[in-house]
Amino acid sequence: MISFNNALDEARKRISNWGSISKIQNVTLVRDARGRISVYLEPTTGTNLAESEIASLQYSLSASLGIFFQGNVYTEDPNTWTADLFAKVRSLRIADLPIVSIPHVAWYRIERGISKKAWIECNGRETAVWPYEATQSAEKKPKVVTFFSYKGGMGRTTSLVSVALELSRRKKNGLMIDTDLEAPGLSTFFLASSDSKKKKKGTVDFLVEQGINPTGLYNMSDYILPLTDSNYWKEAQGNLYLVPSGKLDKDYLLKLARIDSQELVEGRLKDCFEKLLNACVAELASSGGIDYILLDSRAGFHDMAGIITAQLPHGVVLFGKDSVQSWFGIEEALHTIAESQSDTPFVIMVDSNCGQNGIIEPDEKDHFLLKSYEVFCAQYYSAPQPGLKAFDAHNPVYIPYDPLLSGDISLYDSARCELFLTKLATAPYMELTQRVMQSFDDLTTQGGV
Repeated sequence: MISFNNALDEARKRISNWGSISKIQNVTLVRDARGRISVYLEPTTGTNLAESEIASLQYSLSASLGIFFQGNVYTEDPNTWTADLFAKVRSLRIADLPIVSIPHVAWYRIERGISKKAWIECNGRETAVWPYEATQSAEKKPKVVTFFSYKGGMGRTTSLVSVALELSRRKKNGLMIDTDLEAPGLSTFFLASSDSKKKKKGTVDFLVEQGINPTGLYNMSDYILPLTDSNYWKEAQGNLYLVPSGKLDKDYLLKLARIDSQELVEGRLKDCFEKLLNACVAELASSGGIDYILLDSRAGFHDMAGIITAQLPHGVVLFGKDSVQSWFGIEEALHTIAESQSDTPFVIMVDSNCGQNGIIEPDEKDHFLLKSYEVFCAQYYSAPQPGLKAFDAHNPVYIPYDPLLSGDISLYDSARCELFLTKLATAPYMELTQRVMQSFDDLTTQGGV
């Protein structure tokens, strides 16, 4: 029985067995937002297809695919309107693996989902907010790193804060941006609920205002909070800044409802985030600039998370645990990270909340490492692949479960701050910071707790 799961394979079989396949050099299957398939054929040079040949293929596909066939088979003719149509198709498609190999035919696919486009339209044409090389040159553009987890409760935000604090101790200027707009929490590390008036605007406000006035100029001091509490910051350290999600008041959900994060029309949402990052860089240039921008991504396969994780950054810290659900999310995330940009971002794998009572058994580490290696080889590495024991992306940072860090972490609380800071500066978190800096060849400045 034909279903969404096997419709593409069935279409490939029917086309491969079509009597006129010898006249075709490229086949692109386009699956629309409802799951229906249409076919785009590019004949070999100088070859024409008769209407009867096209009709026979349409009949075959209709008979086999039923409701999963959209009904259209298009053929390219450079001298007609189809030239523009196929130019658009070529700009969107990705290479596909045929179920039946035909030496002279190349296969392609386009998935036209309503949402999750940042996760499924991975064509290798995206570029980071600015080139990686710009972070290494005299321009000194900030290094952009996203922290992503497929599941919530993985210690993603906690790890981001620990890295930001250690970078500051190493005299690096860091900006944290909360993009987890549906479940924001980054600001709660640094501000008590009674301090909410300090937050004028945040990420949600910028995205809403950009939607209304894309060419507008904004007072970025309304969005950026300098973090200078003596509980966690000293004057000799690098500067710390935060762009919160926004002010959590009665209007927050009304703003969130107006962010068109699913319908990514011509890269609009990505463009808004790029403007946000560039505006922050310009605002802080006179205050010593920014060395690192750390993006706290929403968990799961949300459009915004896809953009933040795969299309904007130079690197990704990817959180997981040794479970079937988590490995599924890691595998899909790695595929998107590897296939979205023309220059693949680096990845740092984190085995999060592992072990018991702060102890991670060797067998537990070995099992996670082996599974991580298999997934990275399948989805991320290109040939030649590193060995299992190589100190590469698949080799994880192991961060054990700590009950103190599983609840509210209030760095603004004088009575408890020192305890939290000690926990956030343990060896696994220091290793994570080292790995981030090493990825940018930025270990010349050493520091300590």
